[in-house]
Amino acid sequence: MSTTNRQRLAWLGAAVLLVLHHDFWRERGVELWFGWLPEELAWRLAWMLLTLGYLVWFCAVVWVEDEAA
Repeated sequence: MSTTNRQRLAWLGAAVLLVLHHDFWRERGVELWFGWLPEELAWRLAWMLLTLGYLVWFCAVVWVEDEAA
């Protein structure tokens, strides 16, 4: 994958995470998942895990040292 494509994918991923973070389309539920986990907390935990995966990918693939230096 070229550097340009990696940068575009990084920007796209950041934009997706930003939209998911502002989750204005979701209705706030009061139901429990697995009998003990509130829906809003589950959504936030899922978002944080997705963000963690993005950051690991970003640091490993996009944010690399310049090999020419």
